[in-house]
Amino acid sequence: MSQKRYDQLLASHQGLMNGTLRDVILPSILGKEADDMLYWIGKDLAREYPVATHDDLIILTHQLGLGELKLQRHDKTSQVWRLGGPLVAERIHRDEEQTSFGLELGFLAQEIEFQLGTVAEAELSDRHHEYVDITVQNDPKTDADSERSELVTFIHVTAPQKDEEAPKKKHKHSLLKKKHKE
Repeated sequence: MSQKRYDQLLASHQGLMNGTLRDVILPSILGKEADDMLYWIGKDLAREYPVATHDDLIILTHQLGLGELKLQRHDKTSQVWRLGGPLVAERIHRDEEQTSFGLELGFLAQEIEFQLGTVAEAELSDRHHEYVDITVQNDPKTDADSERSELVTFIHVTAPQKDEEAPKKKHKHSLLKKKHKE
């Protein structure tokens, strides 16, 4: 690691440890397949913390240190999300062309797949100096076939109160029941 990279990560919003894991160690281990592997790691991360609403997704994305997420627009088959904030801007400025958002893409695709109950895929649709836009495409005619397809246990995410960690509640939602009600 160069002095410049060390100084950047040390002073960054993500910190030296998280920055080193994310931007140095994982790409080193994953090699040329880093983007694709990070996408699947992001999907696995979403399986650990499935959330039922866009609001919970925005809070969770922030709590996981992935950045500030905002829904820009949506229709029946696609959603455009903007991922920004100081952490994202720092990552882009540090290495504009090489900064991978594969983890965030996979995470967002899986969360939306859980929420809609249909197959969803995400791609980086636009890269700016301060943020990235992510497009999530879904096919309302194609049911998602998750590992345990009938039951997803969504966590309830609460924004932390001043100086305390908010409790998390679990809610069970059946994708099949949800689909039949619609």
